[in-house]
Amino acid sequence: DVHGSYDRTGKELKAVEAVRQEITKHVKVGCTGCGYCMPCPRGVDIPGTFRCYNAMYSEGKKSGRRDYLQCTAFRKNPASASQCVGCGKCEQHCPQHIEIRGELKAAAGELETVKYKFMKTAIGVLKLW
Repeated sequence: DVHGSYDRTGKELKAVEAVRQEITKHVKVGCTGCGYCMPCPRGVDIPGTFRCYNAMYSEGKKSGRRDYLQCTAFRKNPASASQCVGCGKCEQHCPQHIEIRGELKAAAGELETVKYKFMKTAIGVLKLW
């Protein structure tokens, strides 16, 4: 029966939509980590930043911030989101059409806490020794 198939398909679509909404509830930025946005002229680890930003909402704020500190501040050359100067080079290459500059600003606001800034400075001082 055509009507029965339509109802079932409608129910299936609703179920798929419910699953999609549950997944995206824990994802702030739809970055796949492809790296097409790289290299950033200012050294920002864009995919790493978005991975940590998303982890804040899927694994907990503490976990995402800890990973971000390791991903950006412990490098030979820091790769923090706040280093972005808004040139837009990254956005020209993003296959997901993410507004990277705005998302980096939002990510920096949540990931780069006072504790992060203190630790980044301390790590920088220790690198000098």
